Amino acid sequence: MTTEDQLTRSLHEVTEHTDYPTTPLATVVRRAGVVRGRRRRTTALAAAAAVAVVVAPAAVRLNRSPGTSSGPTVAPSTATSSPTASTSLPTSLADLPFGRAPGIDYLDGHTYLDMNGGRIQDPALTTATSATPVRDGLLFAVPRADPGLADLWVHTTNGDQRLGCGRDRFAMSDDGVVSAYWVTDSCSPGSAGRLYEGTDNTMGEGGPGFVRTPAGVLIDPVGLQTEAVVVNAWHGQDPTAELIDIGTGAATPLSALRVVSGSDENHRVVSGELAGQPVSQVGESAVVDATTGSVVWRTDWQLGQFSTDGRYVVGLSSAGDTYAVFDAVTGRKVAELPLATSGWITQVAWDFNDTLLAVVDDGSGHTAIVRFGLDGQVTRATPVRQQENASVDVFRLATRP
Repeated sequence: MTTEDQLTRSLHEVTEHTDYPTTPLATVVRRAGVVRGRRRRTTALAAAAAVAVVVAPAAVRLNRSPGTSSGPTVAPSTATSSPTASTSLPTSLADLPFGRAPGIDYLDGHTYLDMNGGRIQDPALTTATSATPVRDGLLFAVPRADPGLADLWVHTTNGDQRLGCGRDRFAMSDDGVVSAYWVTDSCSPGSAGRLYEGTDNTMGEGGPGFVRTPAGVLIDPVGLQTEAVVVNAWHGQDPTAELIDIGTGAATPLSALRVVSGSDENHRVVSGELAGQPVSQVGESAVVDATTGSVVWRTDWQLGQFSTDGRYVVGLSSAGDTYAVFDAVTGRKVAELPLATSGWITQVAWDFNDTLLAVVDDGSGHTAIVRFGLDGQVTRATPVRQQENASVDVFRLATRP
């Protein structure tokens, strides 16, 4: 074991056995604003650099103005270079080498940990499935017994304030600065609602803008595009992928997709399951131009989120046993991450350094957040916890993927 490995292990052992005090709420919110503002600039520069090195036809396709021709559909590259393959997960999560902590917000039991190491502890967070800092504190969602709905709360210095019912998915901008969420007028799946979007969101005075959504429709925010929120609108059991204009409330269908899974606002593309396929089957997915609605490329993998700089998009095999990373422009597979484990993975999300974070249960009642690198490295990003409640994961990536 190298000196660096010994130091890393020692630091993690201290972390696993130390009860840190709660960070003042105002500090967490202030740090989140500073770090996210810094990442807004970094993401913009990275996106500009990524566009600059893309070949001219692709750059034109991804950044054309509305109304211009989309050009032909781009098929995935057939380059012969082999994708990077990671090693299989060990039987015990404790056997994974320690690595860096997550660079995105996450929940650990009743503790919310922000990207800068700040902590908020609240017993109500134990069953929360998603959370995000807002101007007034911490917005979080707790699922209800009613199918499809969650209770939305704001944790403040004065305690927890219930906002009402909504969905437990919050959309975030690529830089983590702007968020969106949906709230119903009543705790009935058939009621009308409001879709909120803004910077450091709050429900109070001076908060974000919102638009009304019709009765009988449940709204799942997925991502953001220019002046619009990317959503799955559920009309009963049938979803519709849509762009909702946050100024007017007008909904524009993304007709090429049945369900939208990811959104890259820098390059104005979305990913998701193609329309016109049987609901009961795992079909083709595609990257779609959000401006024109045209298919850029398609695959038989289930596509998900884009990386924060828009270079990559993650996909899950139809068998559900392997993740892969694709070049978001060409569709070329650049890495394959076999998940040979006796347990399962419940969530996957991109970190800010083009690595994937996953909540992994090893099948023996133990869980941790694991980092998968595109170079094949697999490390543990958190301590291993005992999974005591079968209905709620100990670890949850705070803005639910």
